[in-house]
Amino acid sequence: MSGGIAVVDVGSGHTRVGLAGEEAPRVVAATLVGAARPRGVPGSLLQHRSDDYAGEAAERAAGRLLTRRPVQGRRVANFDDLEHLLHDALYAWLPLIPSETPLLWVEPAGTTRADRERVCALLFDVFDIPRLAITSAAATTMYATGRTTGIALDSGEDRTTISAVWEGYSLQHAVHVSAVAGRALTDRLFTYLRGKGYAFSTPQDHRLVDDIKCKMCYVAADLELELEQLRKKTHFESYQLPDEQHIYLHESQFTIPEILFTPPMEESSEIFTGFGEKDMYDVTLCKKEIGWAEAVKKVVESSPLYTQSHLYGNIVLGGGNTMFPGIEQRLQHDVVELTKGNNNINFKSNISNSQDTVNCIAFPDRDLAAWIGGSVVASMPTFLHTCLSRGEYHENGAGLIHTRVS
Repeated sequence: MSGGIAVVDVGSGHTRVGLAGEEAPRVVAATLVGAARPRGVPGSLLQHRSDDYAGEAAERAAGRLLTRRPVQGRRVANFDDLEHLLHDALYAWLPLIPSETPLLWVEPAGTTRADRERVCALLFDVFDIPRLAITSAAATTMYATGRTTGIALDSGEDRTTISAVWEGYSLQHAVHVSAVAGRALTDRLFTYLRGKGYAFSTPQDHRLVDDIKCKMCYVAADLELELEQLRKKTHFESYQLPDEQHIYLHESQFTIPEILFTPPMEESSEIFTGFGEKDMYDVTLCKKEIGWAEAVKKVVESSPLYTQSHLYGNIVLGGGNTMFPGIEQRLQHDVVELTKGNNNINFKSNISNSQDTVNCIAFPDRDLAAWIGGSVVASMPTFLHTCLSRGEYHENGAGLIHTRVS
């Protein structure tokens, strides 16, 4: 298939690929590759070996493969593995003819110039694409809601990035990156459940716990009130396994997501009872981590004064780790509490789209926000004129891509 524009968003946990102008990616798959033989076996990845896997195929066969994550911390950890993943994504999952298909690459905040050039070279040299543009995930998260200015809070598998965006461009000096993200929460829940006697130990068990987290956890409006109400309960929600065993989360149903707003100062934090045990999945959070509301305030205050009311008025949530019920209400409440007394902000009980109001936006498909915004960008009439062409790349090299980033 050809004739469209490919939009590619490769995150640490999932890869989303599809075509510009469409409302959702055609494929969402695990950012994972695996092989049944040791690394170092000769042969190009494009001479596709039958025992190599990527995406969901690698995840399904994980028990008998050597699996690797091409992207870690939203940075490319292994470009050979990224090549393998993109080969399957472009040739098999969509499929399309890369040499006839312009491509928009959604780039996470903090990408180095060297990594950007390597991605550019990979796409032109290996896949021979005709045109390439790169847009920041922060900007595309804003575009997903029809906005060009605001705070983009993008929280995925292993990173939360909070960025200021002004008229479609990320403000490079106004960015906060944190390890308080999806995997940290899953790891804490994994350890908590093991402490309660559940015999979880394998990667498959870890994926199960991640599913439990996604389906059962929520953000409390008031932690102390929620704990008090829990003590009065006589019936508790549970997660039912295929063998009909029930798993009860109790207080961890809301204390796990509480990490996003109140990161523990140390692993023995009283709130997170049972989280002190270390294991192969544990992510140790830095003692200097700050909660989301404080991070939003920090990013806004790092931005020019004339932008700040506009930024507070458009706080857009994106990424799979923002899907917990109650998350936008809690963030909005906490930001308001932190910024009371700021004369630049007008606090209104009836939240609207006013530019001088603290306003958190959490639309239903926000787990796909970065890709959806990329689809919007790549469908604009001027898009192809902003791209680096194949001819320009071969004449000037990958360094020219830095002039084509928005």
